[in-house]
Amino acid sequence: MYGGSSVSLNLLSITQSLPEEAHLFRAHALNQVILFKYPNFDESQGDGHDFLNCDAGNALSKRPVETGIYIPHDDRQWETGGVAIYLRSRNSTVLLEEHFGPEAVEQESVHNDLSLLSLIDNIPSLDAFLLKTYFEAKKIRLDQRYWQIAAEEEAQLRRLISRRVEPIVRKAVNDGIGSEAIVGRFLDAIWNPDMEEAGHFVSAFGIDHSEADAIFSAWKGITFYEYQLRRIAPRVRTIITWLRSRECVPADLKMHRPYDEHLLMHIDRVGHMLNATLLDIRHILGEYEKSFKALMNGSPSLFREFLRTIHAHYWLLGYCVSALISVVHLDNRCMKNLPSRHVDFETLSRLLRQFDVALDRRREQKSAF
Repeated sequence: MYGGSSVSLNLLSITQSLPEEAHLFRAHALNQVILFKYPNFDESQGDGHDFLNCDAGNALSKRPVETGIYIPHDDRQWETGGVAIYLRSRNSTVLLEEHFGPEAVEQESVHNDLSLLSLIDNIPSLDAFLLKTYFEAKKIRLDQRYWQIAAEEEAQLRRLISRRVEPIVRKAVNDGIGSEAIVGRFLDAIWNPDMEEAGHFVSAFGIDHSEADAIFSAWKGITFYEYQLRRIAPRVRTIITWLRSRECVPADLKMHRPYDEHLLMHIDRVGHMLNATLLDIRHILGEYEKSFKALMNGSPSLFREFLRTIHAHYWLLGYCVSALISVVHLDNRCMKNLPSRHVDFETLSRLLRQFDVALDRRREQKSAF
């Protein structure tokens, strides 16, 4: 509910302003929920480098971010509690039918509710730009009000991604001597993986053309997350600096003497989690930049390997950037009326718990649906 647009999509508020024929799902009650993303790295995937070093052949099955459906008991007071359905749980289909009716699980129509939920689960975050471009690549058109992204911002993101990709396309197309029309068609293929140029591009790197859709989707996602990271980086640095400073220690700490050591340890742990997340981001983007420079210098092997494992890089980067966005969003809510950033013991404890949840990589759901 409070993690920001990367991890939460509030259909309750969106649906209120839409006519029924424009609703996302056919099952009426399914449009009265909050979709959310949560990290769930299992022991075999590990963290950071361990996850990136997973067998590339199984990369598509390694998705450390899952999708949940939160159904509040009261659609006007979401915070009072509700139930959750996790899409990859064994009995999710049974629960979907139980809560939303048989229409939610029927699979006869082309764009049924289950297939739409599956598409949403194929993206590591709920950012409007990524969802919109992914749905468009799948030839699924939805009411534009679902995306909540300005046309100008979307156009800017598309230009940014095209500029990032263009040098690589030029290098891959006849080593930079292709005509502008040919280069243009290859750039168009990034947004339309059905074009034959998409298959030709990945084939040039020794990758089966059937993987073009997944590779281009991940490639666009990585470039998008680069952009997001640049936007939030100053705020993340402010939070890390604050956690390391004396200003973070609450003035009323002495009044909570039995818990003061625990709070200081919690501050330290959250700082370490933030640093680990940043380290993974630097590693991924560093590999991307290194392989890009090698390709530009005439050595394509590193970039070929990056494309082979780009799905794993995309999902880990998606988790990391979304986690940082959640932390920034939570910090903004807490510090909105506190420019000095001086908070009391209870406020800091609550904020640290929220940071902990946003950055935690293993979220076991033993008691959940």
